[in-house]
Amino acid sequence: MENTPIVTKNQAYRETFQRGTVVFPVQYSLCDTTNPHYDLPLHWHSEFELIHVIAGNYNIFIEDKTIQLEKNDLCLIPADLVHGDSQDKGMALYESIVFEIDLLRLHSYSPDIFFTDILNESIILNNFIPAKHTEILDAANKIFECVKHRDEETGLIAVGWMLIFFGLIKKKRLYSEKNINLSRAKETRTDQISNVLNFIRKNYNKDLNLQDMAEAVALSPKYFCRLFKENTGHTPIEYLNWFRINRACTLLRETNEKLLEIAMECGFNDFSYFTKTFRRYKGITPSKYRTFDPAKAKEIIIDPDYLWEKNHPEENVDSSGD
Repeated sequence: MENTPIVTKNQAYRETFQRGTVVFPVQYSLCDTTNPHYDLPLHWHSEFELIHVIAGNYNIFIEDKTIQLEKNDLCLIPADLVHGDSQDKGMALYESIVFEIDLLRLHSYSPDIFFTDILNESIILNNFIPAKHTEILDAANKIFECVKHRDEETGLIAVGWMLIFFGLIKKKRLYSEKNINLSRAKETRTDQISNVLNFIRKNYNKDLNLQDMAEAVALSPKYFCRLFKENTGHTPIEYLNWFRINRACTLLRETNEKLLEIAMECGFNDFSYFTKTFRRYKGITPSKYRTFDPAKAKEIIIDPDYLWEKNHPEENVDSSGD
């Protein structure tokens, strides 16, 4: 490994907007991964996040691993962990809440060593909570049901169920004690990845290659490629293309620029490659993405075995492109 200066997580991919309200800082989201407008980029935030898969299969990338979630599985993401869609995110309908852990500490008894250990990172919570933990799943379902209403009365009940949720995690010991040496090495890797993600965000519209990205963090291309893959689930070039396509999506939604202009502005010098890459990441061509109306999409159909499908007319594209 080559030496790289240790830097803090770059603010460029940190989410900092207000969750819910000041009184009840909890944000609820319902996500359909088959919707072309859906996207969960690699990011981090100071709040905790809880994900519940309602139907289908969802693959999420957290720090340096991919977690495969099925119906009724839960995923708990503590503060400051880089996470986002895996390269193959799957087809799923899932709900999530993002919340301030201090919301629980204010309503908890004092002192509460378990929450203190979580915040001090002396214990590491399990990210994956399988559906077989029915008590925890029941508590999570109560939380989601309360949070959907977003009123003062149900907010207090939601906090109560959150305390029960974490109490059950403690009871079932769904956590591990922190290895300080491994943690420091992991933090260094995360900082290196953070640095290069910021480099891509600033230079995605230029003619970048693997060498350029490796030099941005003072690593050899070979080692950098392996490090990036291990920590993001993508190769550097895959992530660069993914980021460019998502920038193109913003321009398609918010401007009237021509498709060729958007392709060039996002770093694609070959328009046919842009179209092919766009369809690979979004499932439809750029022109059809621009006119896509989520309100006209068919509802998700879930059978008793939770096998499901969702059909958007716009997804039935031919191989000829735009």
